[in-house]
Amino acid sequence: MVPGREFAQVTGRAFFGFALLALIVAVAPNTAASAAALAGEWSGEGTVTQTEGPTEKVRCRVSYKQESAKVFGVVAQCASTSKMMKQIGELLEVRPGVYTGEFILTQYDVSGRVRVVVEGETQTVTFKSPRGEGEVILNRR
Repeated sequence: MVPGREFAQVTGRAFFGFALLALIVAVAPNTAASAAALAGEWSGEGTVTQTEGPTEKVRCRVSYKQESAKVFGVVAQCASTSKMMKQIGELLEVRPGVYTGEFILTQYDVSGRVRVVVEGETQTVTFKSPRGEGEVILNRR
């Protein structure tokens, strides 16, 4: 293996999993109906495309808990074929059913933005950083 390539692959895979987990960092809604739209257990899958690397599939399980009128705490576990990651965070509701947040993974020097859009029993989570981007579709469990 080329020196440094293994590190780049591990870092990229870590980004993939952690980015998905990080994207689950949100701020809560203004109404009880909006809060109910996000709170609870979700699971699903998607893909992550590394800036300098392959596209990988990932599966995630996410739990959202309302912490205040505008903030949700998030606990997420994601896995690819090579990594399993766990992360916690928060999301902010920017309008009914739409949540945004930022993630920072100091351990892997990865940070970026995440957006969650809830439509009924399905949510679409998108995220982007200088190291890559991805999308995960989650369904209520």
